[in-house]
Amino acid sequence: MSIAFTVNAGPLTQIGLELASLPTAYALATGAYGWFKARERSKSLQELLSVSGGQLVSTSSFNLRSYRDIRTDHTSMQGVVVQDRKVQRTSLPKGSTAIPEHPGTACLRALTTGLLVLHKTEAVVEILQDLIPYGLVQLNQEDTHLEIDRALLTSLKQWVSAVALEEDSDLFRKFMLETVAARQSRMTGAQIDDITGMDHTSVNELPLVIGALRWILTPPHSRVTKNYPTRSLKVWTMASIMEIIGFEIEADSVVVQNTSDYKSSLLVSNRFREMPRVFLVVVNGEETDPTPLLHIPRASDSSRPQITIIRGIPWIMFRHLRAIRTDVNTQFLADVWTFSFRSAKACFRGMIMRNQTCQIEIEDVEPAGVPEHHKSLISEFSPELHRICGTAMRQYIPNSPLSPGWDLSEIRLHMDTLIGEEQSAHTTSPCRDSCYILYAIVCGAIHGLCSNVWLDSGHPLSEDSEVGFAPDVIFQNGGKKLKEWATTVGHCIRQCQIPLDTWSDLMFEIFLGKDSESSAFNSMNAPSTTVYMNMQNPHRQRLVLGAQSYGLTAVSDMLVKLTTKKEAFCYYHISRGQMLSFPLTEDFCIEASTYLEPAWRMSLDPEPNNLTLYRFDSEYEELAMRVDVEPCWADDPRTVLFVLRSQGVPISTLNIYAFLDRMSWNTVGCTCQKPSWEISVPTSERWQLVSLYQLLRLRNKGMSSRRVNASIKDVKIFIDASQSVAATIYAICILHTSHLGVATECLACTYDHVMYRWRDTYATIVVTR
Repeated sequence: MSIAFTVNAGPLTQIGLELASLPTAYALATGAYGWFKARERSKSLQELLSVSGGQLVSTSSFNLRSYRDIRTDHTSMQGVVVQDRKVQRTSLPKGSTAIPEHPGTACLRALTTGLLVLHKTEAVVEILQDLIPYGLVQLNQEDTHLEIDRALLTSLKQWVSAVALEEDSDLFRKFMLETVAARQSRMTGAQIDDITGMDHTSVNELPLVIGALRWILTPPHSRVTKNYPTRSLKVWTMASIMEIIGFEIEADSVVVQNTSDYKSSLLVSNRFREMPRVFLVVVNGEETDPTPLLHIPRASDSSRPQITIIRGIPWIMFRHLRAIRTDVNTQFLADVWTFSFRSAKACFRGMIMRNQTCQIEIEDVEPAGVPEHHKSLISEFSPELHRICGTAMRQYIPNSPLSPGWDLSEIRLHMDTLIGEEQSAHTTSPCRDSCYILYAIVCGAIHGLCSNVWLDSGHPLSEDSEVGFAPDVIFQNGGKKLKEWATTVGHCIRQCQIPLDTWSDLMFEIFLGKDSESSAFNSMNAPSTTVYMNMQNPHRQRLVLGAQSYGLTAVSDMLVKLTTKKEAFCYYHISRGQMLSFPLTEDFCIEASTYLEPAWRMSLDPEPNNLTLYRFDSEYEELAMRVDVEPCWADDPRTVLFVLRSQGVPISTLNIYAFLDRMSWNTVGCTCQKPSWEISVPTSERWQLVSLYQLLRLRNKGMSSRRVNASIKDVKIFIDASQSVAATIYAICILHTSHLGVATECLACTYDHVMYRWRDTYATIVVTR
């Protein structure tokens, strides 16, 4: 029976999917580190405003009924659940707090919702820091002044962050973007290149946006101008969004391109109930944006990463060229990007993981060789990238550097100003076109090759799969970010393996739009006292198993389909919505716990006389075991670990990083080319055969032993854990020892390796499934 009809579970009420563990999901939503915080933080913000001498109020230009109606019709918050070896998406009918009862709070929520469509959280906070005192607060005393700083600013940041987390996972934003795109397509009165010329991609337009929003929040009878002219397409877009969510204005679809139209547009119409209008002006010499800020905000005006289908990436990336009147326009570059994506995707052969480093195995696309000119060009990004870009370069780049626009030294000079105002749609050059072609080939190839490690609804990522894309980072600082991506991918395919954390960082940047520089891999101050330490690298490490960013969630394949194959840590599932199954850290990552239970010494046969090592677990009754992934309730609930259950009863908590570490460093392959799973050993080596049955029933002071100390002088232990994947994970994680050999391919080779290294001391061999 669905839980929707059995319980009142707060934001999880009426969820469209039966959860395996409702209490865990509810705790992750509403607990101390939960995601369902917008309502309580809204209350806190209201109370702080009241203490500071003001009350939150709605502006007269905001239609509360219209806002409630459109949110009711189109709000659809999404959740992501991992269970039954699948990543499933479900609706959360009660997961949104977008329609508060208080009019002032509703007005602020609507304004914030609109701002978050185009701007990052930091910019939204700074915009609201100006707008709230300006038009959304009624002061208790007329001669007082409200400034949002210190405690009030912190409360505002926390509230905006909570709202952003909700809105990122709500399909209402998709509805708004589609509606705005449809309205933009209907704009008339000017040439398309004149309209797109108002999309200033390299100018900080926050002052213009704040000025327009001040005008919108001002009561109609107090506005300096009855209609609002703007020279910014972003301001017009923001006005269109505000119109959608209930503010009584209209983003005019008629573009003004001459003085006569400009003057008539400023006049107030006599038509009944016609809304005040924001109109786009492309004619020079006329006053526009009459109420801009006098200071430049500190926050960046970079675009918020967008959720788009993969085939839409080049259209966003080269949007500023969509009206250019040359052959190298958005359509052409989208074709180049797609061709490069497909040819690079076909090169992929698999992932190889050695010692916690990742390598991409590929088949070279140009076995006959790549022209030296092409190698020189691609070396600006990565010397190895010609192995996946060769086909696209042959298709779109001439073989000779003497061809117009393809001189390497000139291309280097153009890259630094590739998207500046001097390189707008109205100024073209052969070298500029060449730079864009290179960017399209490199970006398409990186996305194509790396898309092979992503799964969407259990299937390989397709060109219609949704991903996150941050267009501004591609061109910033002379393409620095794209070059970093290319360098990292180049290392992967050159057999110079990169660390797993660097790999996950790269994947989340490319496919989620996540900013790794500000969040991922900044160590948390976890309260752990007993933590897992890598024997080969004693410094504490962070193992990230997934992330959430801008409404998209990524989960490591290891958490979805438990396996003994360590390469599963390199693959990810992607879905749209709020993660419900696992906790997230402050930087929205799924992180493995470092917590370890104390280890106890096990009781063994004092006089073992075993002559054979072999797979003996088939002699025992099969144990009903399973491994779940859960928050680490005993230490830090923001992190996850494995929990072993036998017949549904929790037996032991297992460290995920320990499993990765042992499978990476202690696995022994087969070198004899004749795999053997039964070998003879002399009794003098005193091998102890330990079954899973024994491990599960070890006792210490009447309680189940959670970890076993196998570091016993002169004792050699053999454990057959081949019964199941759960048995293998349990046996590998429960042991406390540094002298370990894991037999995955051949017992004889593992035995030789172990005896060569630790013949005169203790050692353990684990046979896996």
